[in-house]
Amino acid sequence: MTPDITHADYPRFEAYLPVECAAPIPGRPSARLIAGKTRFVSAAGLEILMPETLPLRTPMMVRVAQGDPLRAHVVWADHGTPSPAGTRVAHGVLFEQPVDPALVNQWVYRGERQAYARTPVRFPVEYGQAGTAGHGTCVNLSRGGMFVATPQPAPPGSQVALTFNLPNLSHTFSMLARVVWNHRDETKPDAPSGMGVQFLDPKPAEGALINALVDRLCSEMSLALDSSPSPSTAPSH
Repeated sequence: MTPDITHADYPRFEAYLPVECAAPIPGRPSARLIAGKTRFVSAAGLEILMPETLPLRTPMMVRVAQGDPLRAHVVWADHGTPSPAGTRVAHGVLFEQPVDPALVNQWVYRGERQAYARTPVRFPVEYGQAGTAGHGTCVNLSRGGMFVATPQPAPPGSQVALTFNLPNLSHTFSMLARVVWNHRDETKPDAPSGMGVQFLDPKPAEGALINALVDRLCSEMSLALDSSPSPSTAPSH
C-alpha cells in the first residue's frame, strides 16, 4: 500500500450504493459481514454508513454493489446519526490500491440510476389543492416523488398536499408536493390520467421510509429478473 495516498488526492462523488464489509473478529480466524451504504465514492476509497463504529485501521474486504472484493482499512469514523433503521455511523475507508476511475464512473452511474429509480406499487392517495380535495392511486414511486392516477389531476406547477400510507406501514404521511406534469387523455384508455408529483422537503424520517420501500421493491424486481430464464435458455415447446 502506498502510505501517502489519501482521499484528497482523488475527486469524490456522491453515490448511495449497498456495500458489504468483511471485517476480522478479534481472536478468531473468521470474519464477520457488515452491511452498509456508500455516501461518497472515489478511486482512493469510500465514505460508508454502517450500523456500528469500527476502530481506526480496521482491515476489511469491501464489496460495492455486489462487485469484486477490494482490500481496504478504516481511516476515520464519525459520530453516529439516528435514523428510522437505527443509528448509522459514517466511516472513511481507504483502498490499499486506488481503483480504476472507470469503476468509479460505474458506481456513480449506478447510484444516479438508483436515485431516480421508479418502482410499481399501488396504494390510495388523498390530495388537496387550492381548497379542493381529490383522491387517486399511486401507481409508481421513487425517492423523489410518485405518479398519482386520478381522473382530475392538478395542473403542472401547482402545489398539492398529499396524505397516504405506504403498504404494510401504519404511519400516515402528510407532505407537500409539486405537480411536475400530468396526463389526461380519454382517447387512450391504456394510459391512465393522473399527475407526476415531486416531494417538497419531506421529513427525514419519512424520506428514509420511502427510500427503504423503493430499495426493497427494486431489489425484489432485480432478483425476479435475474432468476427468470433468458430467451436462449428458455425451454422449447
